[in-house]
Amino acid sequence: MSTQTKPKKHLSFTALRKSFSVVLSAIPDTRHKNKSTYSQHDIVMSAFACMYFQDPSLLAFQKRLENKLQSSNLKTLFDVKAIPKDTQLREVLDGISTENFSDVFSNMFEQLRCPQYTYARLMAANTTAQRK
Repeated sequence: MSTQTKPKKHLSFTALRKSFSVVLSAIPDTRHKNKSTYSQHDIVMSAFACMYFQDPSLLAFQKRLENKLQSSNLKTLFDVKAIPKDTQLREVLDGISTENFSDVFSNMFEQLRCPQYTYARLMAANTTAQRK
């Protein structure tokens, strides 16, 4: 007996990335507008992409992005308009309090807490365990 669940659009990568972007837009940008080359959104999403791809080194990640295909992936998947350099990324991230990101986790947790999703995940895990 096969239990197939339809993918939940609100739990897709795109939906979760958009939810993350909404929270990012609410974080105050304390930098001087005239001195800012990259948007705070692009900087934080670039850092998120580095973690998402589980790159062990920020510098290696930046070098890989110099490849046109990799750069395109970052722009397409993470909606990054301009890819910041390593130093700008670190400086901006250091200036953002971690408390600003608590809404990201609250929003994602609420989406995952949906009873239908939890039930579907339990059923899928149970089916996988029975096959072993």
